[in-house]
Amino acid sequence: MGSLHVRSRSATGRFVAGGTWQIRCLAACWVFVFLFCFTGRLLAQTFTGDSIVSIPGRPNVYRLIGNVKIEQQGNRIFSDFADYDQKTGSCQAYRNLRIYTKDNVFITGEVLDYDGAKGTYVVDRNVVLKDGDMTMKTPSLFFEGSNNTAIYTQGGEITSGETVLTSVRGFYEGQKGLFHCYEDVVIVNPEYTIWTDTLHYNETGFTRFLGPTNIETTDYYMYGLKGWFDQEKNQISLDGDSYVKTKQTQVLYGDSIYYDLALKEGNAFWNVLLLDTARNCYVKSDYAENKENLGRAFFTVNPRGVVVEEGDSLFVVSDTMVMTYDTTRQMKELFAYHGVRFFRYDIQGKCDSMAYMHRDSVMEMYREPVVWVQDYQIDGDTMKLWFAESNPDKFLVQENVFIVSELSKPQFYYNQVKGRRMWGYFNDSSSLDWVHVLGNAQSIYYVLDDKNELIGVNKTESASLKMYFEESDLDGITVVQPRSTVLYPVDRLTQRQRMLKGYHWIPALRPRSQYDLAPSW
Repeated sequence: MGSLHVRSRSATGRFVAGGTWQIRCLAACWVFVFLFCFTGRLLAQTFTGDSIVSIPGRPNVYRLIGNVKIEQQGNRIFSDFADYDQKTGSCQAYRNLRIYTKDNVFITGEVLDYDGAKGTYVVDRNVVLKDGDMTMKTPSLFFEGSNNTAIYTQGGEITSGETVLTSVRGFYEGQKGLFHCYEDVVIVNPEYTIWTDTLHYNETGFTRFLGPTNIETTDYYMYGLKGWFDQEKNQISLDGDSYVKTKQTQVLYGDSIYYDLALKEGNAFWNVLLLDTARNCYVKSDYAENKENLGRAFFTVNPRGVVVEEGDSLFVVSDTMVMTYDTTRQMKELFAYHGVRFFRYDIQGKCDSMAYMHRDSVMEMYREPVVWVQDYQIDGDTMKLWFAESNPDKFLVQENVFIVSELSKPQFYYNQVKGRRMWGYFNDSSSLDWVHVLGNAQSIYYVLDDKNELIGVNKTESASLKMYFEESDLDGITVVQPRSTVLYPVDRLTQRQRMLKGYHWIPALRPRSQYDLAPSW
């Protein structure tokens, strides 16, 4: 291009020719290099300052002092001081730093190292980057102007709309509006707060997170090892030891949970547990649907329910369970359907379907229910069992009542009672106190003497009868309005004659512990 001759006006009004390329100027001075060719590229450059000084031993490098402005390919740099390389377009700038990129990104700081060939900026000390509605603050920043990306490694804060995101390390993709944050990540929004190790966030509010993650919203505390959160749709997906906890009394656990926070409903998969901390009860399964607005949770795939009581707990298994709860998320009812079996230390049973009403402490059993109390097997068409202060209080058996107990000494001898309806009552020790069988009551009762020797078998028919117990043993029977009462020698009756119609004895189905119901709780 030939030699470049620069003239400027001195403070005394004289022009100074810079044969040595040293130029000093107290008034505004500018140098324009038009279409300077470097490594095959055409660069449009402008650099100005109150004082421009060439640096000995560094050809094409100028020291700019006061009101510095450097412009290259639409990018502008302002500062108080700068060393500018005219050949490469690179510079080091200091104090009162302002950068405007051609993509409308604005950066401020105190120290800049700009690589003109690569179009990269390293900015230090109180760095602020603005891109549209996004603001980033950090002690040190690496910015690549060609694709509008920014990296910080010494801690940073990003504000996008109402969302504030902080982390130790971060990477911003401006063209995609994506933020990638690592180490001690916290994202705060008026609607939620997220604490995690790794987070990927876009300006629409869609967030992916990796590592142990805690989330708090207006209504929930949530946790997962990875997942995503869609702020716009208010939906969340959690994986790995996950839970969604209301700020009241309910917690939903699962290996994987999907939840619609707006509709207040979601699904949980594998190792599911819905816990009511107020009622001290829970249901486990491998699949669950929870609909809070309906006050109902549905469980299938190996459901197991537990109602914890002082001194005893009710364990229930079935094919399907439904828990209902009130607006405070406290359980109202637990329904179990098909293949129901349950266990308490004082009472066990089976039926086709069951309902437990927590408020009234009532358990209802339907379709061929059977319960075992001490040595007695009791069944009928339907049953109703009341609890008082966590202990069995009384029960009602409707239609086709049948009570069986095995005689302790001889084999194949069974005391039996049947009737239309029965009321039973428990004592304070949760043992049978007495029962009243009503409607065409029939009994077969083996009579023993004081030495526990068999005297005979008593067969009765009456309007009703009452059975009294002492320390779990039958202490006596009162026959009300008897129609027939006969004591037979045992050998006078065939085995068939010693069985009432409808007799069945099924001790093998009696659960002996909660682990008879399910291997794990």
